[in-house]
Amino acid sequence: MANPFNRLPLRSLVVFEAAARHGKFASAATELQMTPARVSQHIAELEATLGVSLFNRRYRGVELTAPGRDLLGAVRHGLQIVGTGFDAAQRLSASRTLTILADFGFAAGWLMPRIDQLRYAMPHVEISLTTVQSGTDFSHVDYDFGILFGDTWPGCRARMIFREQAWPVCAPGLVRGADPRKVLADACLLDLAPQGDQRWFRWADWFGANGGSLPAAHRIVSFNNYQMVMQAAVQGQGAALGWTPLIDDLVAQGQLVRLGDQPLTSERGYFLVEPARAHANPLAGPAIAWLLGALHARSS
Repeated sequence: MANPFNRLPLRSLVVFEAAARHGKFASAATELQMTPARVSQHIAELEATLGVSLFNRRYRGVELTAPGRDLLGAVRHGLQIVGTGFDAAQRLSASRTLTILADFGFAAGWLMPRIDQLRYAMPHVEISLTTVQSGTDFSHVDYDFGILFGDTWPGCRARMIFREQAWPVCAPGLVRGADPRKVLADACLLDLAPQGDQRWFRWADWFGANGGSLPAAHRIVSFNNYQMVMQAAVQGQGAALGWTPLIDDLVAQGQLVRLGDQPLTSERGYFLVEPARAHANPLAGPAIAWLLGALHARSS
């Protein structure tokens, strides 16, 4: 059986729609990246096939005839349907990639050690992990969902997945059975410097919450990257403030020990952040379910 679509001069119909929209063959040629003569040829061939004139040629352009107006409505309707189907197919192809946005601390301290688990749960998906510094503008970043630290998320859908909890931690070698307060009094304090307006707990907050103040002459080494702070702490260079769940693996492995019985807490925390857009990646839902399940398993 013959294919009924083979008889349709599809390219000429696209040229016809552009010429009708612009009212000039030259403008249609510019849009379609062809010569005005080629546009005129497509229209002439289409008119010959149909046996009607589609345009009245004017000095300053072209004007649709009655048959041309009838054809234009049908062509635009058909192209709109094709365009909708094309966009849907393109989204389906793009949806095989899942882009996760995370700050450096969460990406390196929690997500990266578990990325193989996510790949196992979603074996046919290409996972792209994009990192940002906490407090920086990420509105220009294309992502499907993010795990970010803070408290406000304008223009996004956000829900807290755990509140901020900060513990003083150090390498086991710095403790050796000593009183934790003695450790903090003697050790160098490793500090995560703030970035712009971003706020998180620092050593002055810890000492203030525990009835004291940060000694003016205390040795402090500041870093602008959380992972550098943790690396220095694991190497025994001093005590650091570590955030749950980013330190949980290091504590469980015996590379760090917590100093004290209670963490500092705030209304800030890690949020699941999703861009407010019309078409969500269908892969985001299963990945988020995996993420929340893994975090729940951590706390149970």
